[in-house]
Amino acid sequence: MLQRTESATGGGDRPQPGRSSLSGLTLGRLAELSVAALAGAVCVLLGVVAVALPIVVSWIADERSTVTFWQTMGASVDVWALAHRAEVRTLDADLVFAPLLLTALPLLICWWAARQVVLNREEMLSRVPVIGGWRAAWHALGGSDASAFVLGYLGAGLAVAHTASFGLAPVFLPSLVAGGVLVPLVAVVLVWWAEHRREEHPALAGGPRWVEAHTPVLVRRAVPAAVQVLVGLTAVTFLLVLVLLLLRWERVLTLYGALDAGVVGTSVLTLAQLLAVPNLMVWALGWLTGAGATVGTVHVGWSESSAGDLPLLPMFGALPEPGALPPYLWAVMAVPVLAGCWLGHRAAATASRLSSWWTKTQTALLGALLVGVAALLLGWLATGGLTPGLLGTVGVDPLLLAGLLTLEVGAGAVTVATVAHIVGKRRVRRR
Repeated sequence: MLQRTESATGGGDRPQPGRSSLSGLTLGRLAELSVAALAGAVCVLLGVVAVALPIVVSWIADERSTVTFWQTMGASVDVWALAHRAEVRTLDADLVFAPLLLTALPLLICWWAARQVVLNREEMLSRVPVIGGWRAAWHALGGSDASAFVLGYLGAGLAVAHTASFGLAPVFLPSLVAGGVLVPLVAVVLVWWAEHRREEHPALAGGPRWVEAHTPVLVRRAVPAAVQVLVGLTAVTFLLVLVLLLLRWERVLTLYGALDAGVVGTSVLTLAQLLAVPNLMVWALGWLTGAGATVGTVHVGWSESSAGDLPLLPMFGALPEPGALPPYLWAVMAVPVLAGCWLGHRAAATASRLSSWWTKTQTALLGALLVGVAALLLGWLATGGLTPGLLGTVGVDPLLLAGLLTLEVGAGAVTVATVAHIVGKRRVRRR
């Protein structure tokens, strides 16, 4: 009996349940959580430095600059906050605009740091735990360390953004909370997903496997199809933006000449517009669905482009001239409908032939809903404005974009899923 007890507690290759998730906090555990929070704070500093470096170089190179060094650093913090869709307030107006490609910079930094936090835990070197519930799965995923990482990032971000309040354009701190949580949280989820795909760390892989096993089958079928639809729409909108810029290239160059910003100013302006290319893609998606794109008082829809005042930015030279547009442009609605057709095909293919029509339709509708939720989030991130003034809205209406895209993708998905179900049922009868 003594030998059996020692064998069960001291050795063997059989997986053992994780006990740390149920035990109290020890001094060593508090140190680990503190390190995770510190990693989040360091990500904020690295992000601010990465943003400040080109801004300071431009300040040094531009002879026409009249601001001080500390004002330049304050502007760097403002730009970093804007990347998290925070609100920057000046004496005359409040600005909200997140260049999505710039947002990818802190996301990339957080992804690299989150890998160290999640994968370099002491438990990663131990045997594979038995996942018997959500607490054990949370512990295997490193949920406590990930939470400390996110909170450390948010706290440091608020502290750094507060320093900009001593400058000319303070950051409205409550507006930073959503982006300050979203960026590190997405980075942590990407780490979990990547490790789940590779399965190189058995001590971690048990957590995602438990989550996947307890996820409804419809969700597991709908998510990959929705991701494929989003990838396809991304490619289409990128090509649309590229074609518009090429067709209106002469007008874009004319606006560059009218600005006369010099070499440094032109370079900074070009870089800023490149960082906003994903925003233009989201706006293009809004136009494809019929929601349209708005730049201040100018609205571009399927039928016409309204007249109004535009900011003197070369990229807005790609917008069509005011007036009626060709009447056949409504046909672009076929793009999201065709994307929905692919979604319906995937929904029917992942289900068995004997599955009911309602089962396949549920998968198709859930995939369309997931696409709409992603569009809602992207529309919110890609839309901003300058208030008060004529540029109160620059971008799309997120709710309208998400609603129309869900309806169009859902219509195509349900149609194809229904046709596939009928065809499959007839084949089964013939056999």
